[in-house]
Amino acid sequence: MKKGQFGYISSMKKKSGLAALALAVLSVIVYMGGIRLFPENKTAVGIFTVVFCIPAAMALVRFIMFIRFASGKKEIYELTEKNRGNASPFYDAIITTPDKSYGVNVFIASGNNLIGYTEYEGADTAVIEKHLKDLYAANKFKDLNIKVFISRDKFLLRLDSLSDRDGDPRYEDKVLHLLGRLSL
Repeated sequence: MKKGQFGYISSMKKKSGLAALALAVLSVIVYMGGIRLFPENKTAVGIFTVVFCIPAAMALVRFIMFIRFASGKKEIYELTEKNRGNASPFYDAIITTPDKSYGVNVFIASGNNLIGYTEYEGADTAVIEKHLKDLYAANKFKDLNIKVFISRDKFLLRLDSLSDRDGDPRYEDKVLHLLGRLSL
């Protein structure tokens, strides 16, 4: 499943969890096999195993990041698809600011607007918006309006007003491409 598709977070939880487990088991097998095959070189086997553990540790960290979030509700996905018109969507984003990570169910790019909806309690939408504005400005996106909603009704109302607009699909694709690079 590609980043930005509905269900991406659930898919990545499974993939990263299985990868972390497989790499951890493989690290133990490499160590045990190395000790058995090369009993006189325990130090070299230990060093090789530690280096081999790095990908396992990275997979575990990735799993821990994804386990904290869930894919958005199917109801939000269906409502967004029904009401988005020709606006471009990006689902299941995890935005990491310097202080905290936030889950955002969906972003919609339409013209020079990027709107999002999050159902996560405690999501500080002002922090998310400021972080994204700074990153988009640093990447030379001028006049991009960014708004993240915690109210489903306000999000859908704004989505309805954006779905009637005709934006430049290439610009919207660039906006969402950068969002994909900024999202976990």
